[in-house]
Amino acid sequence: MSPGTAAHRVRRARPDDWPSVRELLREVDDLHAALAPEYFRSAPRSDQEWSRLMEEDNGAVFVVDAPAAVAPAGGGDPIAVLVARIYDTPNDPSMVQRRRIHVETVVVCCKHRRQGIGRRLVDEAVAWGRSHGAVEVVLTTWTGNTDAEAFYARLGYRELSRVLFAPIA
Repeated sequence: MSPGTAAHRVRRARPDDWPSVRELLREVDDLHAALAPEYFRSAPRSDQEWSRLMEEDNGAVFVVDAPAAVAPAGGGDPIAVLVARIYDTPNDPSMVQRRRIHVETVVVCCKHRRQGIGRRLVDEAVAWGRSHGAVEVVLTTWTGNTDAEAFYARLGYRELSRVLFAPIA
């Protein structure tokens, strides 16, 4: 654990976290728009999106607050967010039935990276998934997101499949 990491507490997101989380998602949206502009654009996130995330039975949003020592007025706004959902394998006789947690988004504010915050978020999400019967974690990264690829490799993740594409002329 990195120095100072103990001050970073992971918790479930609350509705009032949305302004800070929206800014964190802007960081990842901007990155994705730069990496794959044919798929992503940096557009405003809606309040309805947050409401849906907060209400989902099969999903969870975790945040890490800024330690009181560095937060304005001693309050801790989220400096990191992770969105995860539980999925079951489709009912197909050719597939092994299993429940998995899909980590859909992980963002740590650029000023707070390399302090163990991402690892703590992932650990909390995995514990949540396990408590809901998940037996594995899956996630995706976009080609060119070398920081994310290195982060997940350090956590022991390995490639499971590849998505290929070709434009239709």
